[in-house]
Amino acid sequence: MTGDPGLRALRGAAARLEAAAAALPPPRPGQVSLGEEICDRLIDLAAARAAVARAAAGAAVPDEASGLVTECVRWAVEDDTVRTRSRTVSPAPDGPSLEAVHALVTRLVTALAAPERYDAVCGRLRAELGERPEGRAAGAWDIADEALRGLAAVRAEWAGADPAHTAAGGWVLVDRVARLQLTAALLAEAAARGGTEAEHLVNAARRHAWNWLRQPPPEAATAVHVRRTGELVAWIGAAEPVSAEPAPGGSVSGGSGAAGAVPVGSGRAGEGGA
Repeated sequence: MTGDPGLRALRGAAARLEAAAAALPPPRPGQVSLGEEICDRLIDLAAARAAVARAAAGAAVPDEASGLVTECVRWAVEDDTVRTRSRTVSPAPDGPSLEAVHALVTRLVTALAAPERYDAVCGRLRAELGERPEGRAAGAWDIADEALRGLAAVRAEWAGADPAHTAAGGWVLVDRVARLQLTAALLAEAAARGGTEAEHLVNAARRHAWNWLRQPPPEAATAVHVRRTGELVAWIGAAEPVSAEPAPGGSVSGGSGAAGAVPVGSGRAGEGGA
């Protein structure tokens, strides 16, 4: 299988993700939200490693369908690489660091966890969303309405909850609030304008809602979840990294438990960094 061009391309993509993950900052005590983000990015890396291992072992029948699946996986790994690079300490010269982003998340979700603030935010989002519009805009409104009802359904998980747990799961709540507001803003702009401009805004609202608001309601984390985050970070960090070329002797890179893996935040791009 090592001569398979699809596998070679997948290995290359996984190696780029390894390099991106090597630049992630290390988890730090007391920065729970940051740790969750790093864990999410490393889970993407673990999945890429597993995909390379399976493909190298010839687990799939080499037909057109399996080739297409491999190409889809490669696309996802490349996308994960872009996402991971954007989460490194300095994603852009004028952009905030990952630590700064999660300090903001922690501050916001701590504020949202106050019952009166949670209710006030939900009320504001309901007001911004307004009445159900007619035509194609209703499709975006319906998705947003269901997502907003979801926030009401999980209120007990967030309002008055343990700050350590809300911080661990907080980005999903912050993101849901933001996406609801952005969808409402697109719909409001569409209603305020006419012609082609309104049509484009409706289409944007529909796609934005479809992309971001169809997931289950955001849930706060638990103590067990926080513990497992630490365990996953340690396990993935100890695994052998994927290289662009097969390892000598026919062994498959990407297995777990290999010695010599480079920890996250080492700065040694291209040499591992789970």
